[in-house]
Amino acid sequence: MSLIAVGSAKASPGSTSLAAGLSMAWQKTLNRQAVLVEADGDGGILAARFGLASSPSLLELSGTARHELSLKGLQANCQPLIDQVLCLVAPGCSVTASTVLASLGPRLAEGLSQFNELDAIVDVGRIRPNSAAEALTKQCSLLVVVTRPEFDQLVPLAHLARTLEDQNIPAALVCIGDRPYPPTEMAKTSGLDLLGVMAYDERVGQALLGGWPSTHRQRRLLLWRTLEELSKRIHQRVQPSPEPHVTT
Repeated sequence: MSLIAVGSAKASPGSTSLAAGLSMAWQKTLNRQAVLVEADGDGGILAARFGLASSPSLLELSGTARHELSLKGLQANCQPLIDQVLCLVAPGCSVTASTVLASLGPRLAEGLSQFNELDAIVDVGRIRPNSAAEALTKQCSLLVVVTRPEFDQLVPLAHLARTLEDQNIPAALVCIGDRPYPPTEMAKTSGLDLLGVMAYDERVGQALLGGWPSTHRQRRLLLWRTLEELSKRIHQRVQPSPEPHVTT
């Protein structure tokens, strides 16, 4: 199983939208079961955004996974998002969310890394030292750092990239939109590899609520094409390298 963490150096660049979109694209493009996990210590927004119930959530899961996380226990506390994507939401209260993640985080990271039946897209929110989701970022197959190509994002992005390198956390960059600065410049300044750009405008949230497009024509829209390409690149990135053939 792959554990893909999605987060940002600065608040509100669109990481939740990217995580939700990737989970849909993951299943439709790669034909692999995805679970979208909301692990933002600042509190969850997926339930409100997608019209889900406040429970079951991470809070209920923490009560059933006191010592070890099982696949059955995870699935029992997930809700159907869209297109059969499973979603584990976080409590909306930041105090509750951070408290639950502080205790559940290590077990959640270990369990999600070992399940072969599905891949996890984990929204970790803002990435910072000693965050409630730190265990998940340290054990992920890849940390997708999300940013807007704007001047005020550059300094925190570059600082975060150095921290991740020091901690040997595999990371790559996704830009939300391509203006006013070129995404290639954001990647060059931060030193992170640029995975791609997710198309963004005010209609993205509404488009995601409708789920994966049913027709080829609809899927040709820029948002869906970029999500499809990003899911393929991420999946390629996290695949284990083939062992070299040794001749005798």
